[in-house]
Amino acid sequence: MFRGQKVLAVVPARGGSKRLPDKNLRSIQGRPLVVRALDSAAHSVFIDRSILSTDDPNIAATARDYGYSDVLMRPRNLAGDHAAMTSVLRHVLEVLKDQQEEYGYLVLLQPTSPLRRAKHIDQGFSLIIEKNGVGTVSVCKSEKPKEWLGKIGSEGLLDEFIQETRLDVQSQDLSPSYQINGAVYIVPVEQFIKFGTLFLPKGMVALIMDRRESVDIDYETDFQLAEWLIENGVNC
Repeated sequence: MFRGQKVLAVVPARGGSKRLPDKNLRSIQGRPLVVRALDSAAHSVFIDRSILSTDDPNIAATARDYGYSDVLMRPRNLAGDHAAMTSVLRHVLEVLKDQQEEYGYLVLLQPTSPLRRAKHIDQGFSLIIEKNGVGTVSVCKSEKPKEWLGKIGSEGLLDEFIQETRLDVQSQDLSPSYQINGAVYIVPVEQFIKFGTLFLPKGMVALIMDRRESVDIDYETDFQLAEWLIENGVNC
């Protein structure tokens, strides 16, 4: 419960992955990525219910093998590469509403952030209270300042890049830049439905996570890095 309202966590895990096949079922220290995400929800003091949304019977069966039986099979139109996460979350909320189950807060926990822990979720809720915020999204400090980032022209020239950036300024003389790390999203359900996004226009608090905790798995090298960090005790 949070602010007197029930909290729902959704772990989305579809079966198809072109860049890293079956990535949601890849294991680190004997626990598949999808299970690690469900573990973090299970250990949060704020989350009342967590649901796995998937299109893949193998992912559903794996979750059940580890004791997580709250699984919602999503329709085919929400299983493709271009299915919007907001549509997946709306589907879960609509199914639960039809079952007379309604929640005040929604938490999105993606399996591709295996170094996220329950403590990060709970810190997010605590920050909302501390900052009198509406919701929170996790971020980490970017490797380079935003003033060093730009676009390369269609001909491969740096003209536009050089005009847009501040390359003559040392990074230590620029304010730190941050990037979304994909680990934790917390929003009120009412606001999510109203605006149709997890990035609400006002009142979103930054949950700042360490870069080592912010590995987001898209490729084999990302998985290897996450595996190494976990096996070497980072954030255990």
